[in-house]
Amino acid sequence: MTDLATRRRSVVTGSALARLRAWVADVEAWPVGSHVWGHYAEQTDAGPVACRTENVSACHGGVRRLVDGPLRAVAAEALGTDVTAFKDKLNYKRPGGAGFRPHQDLLAYPGVARVLSVLVAVDPCTATSGCLWLAAGVQEALPTDDRGVVRDDVATSLRWEPVELAPGDAVCIGGLAPHFSEANRSASPRRVLVASYAPTEDGYRREDYYDARRRTMERAASLDSQFRISTLADFEGVEVPVAGRADSAGGCVHA
Repeated sequence: MTDLATRRRSVVTGSALARLRAWVADVEAWPVGSHVWGHYAEQTDAGPVACRTENVSACHGGVRRLVDGPLRAVAAEALGTDVTAFKDKLNYKRPGGAGFRPHQDLLAYPGVARVLSVLVAVDPCTATSGCLWLAAGVQEALPTDDRGVVRDDVATSLRWEPVELAPGDAVCIGGLAPHFSEANRSASPRRVLVASYAPTEDGYRREDYYDARRRTMERAASLDSQFRISTLADFEGVEVPVAGRADSAGGCVHA
């Protein structure tokens, strides 16, 4: 079911949730630009703040074990087949942090037909703090604008529902499930871990996704000279351009 969107309560609990929150705090403190796959900041009224880290599993063993263990089991149950993680990220959304325009994840994952993402709340995700909004019943790719997000006239025709989560809750998001989030209007952060999976039989690997992501973003930047944190240009915030670390040779240099 490609528009799958299922809420799961208490996926990460107790000491495991405490460890996850500590890991997220550690990663969030990495210097911007120090992570070859992307550790990004956005400009807010309070100044530049971290907004996203891509491919956390590549450099953090705890997150990797969570992504390849309990969260993988959740995704496999939801898709009804063995799955492999090909992507993960942390979205931080501190107070004043921006949201994301309506989009469908599958459009950002070239070379794979079925995907499912598991979003785990690290902090309370509420309508005020910028939780996810989902539109159910979509079985096909929707018309997009030149940024790759769902066209405004199409987005306004959909029925959107907020997905509010307590820390440790999760929501499974199919590749064609339209979703968006608003800015964080609360006084507390709204951090989430998102892990994305494809059926193992499809042979879609982490290297496939991140190589394609790099090429897509380089090509887009060469056309308009705009710095991006995602391939679909769905982020509504003001990205803080960073040069990255050319000496990292595909590794982790922030430690």
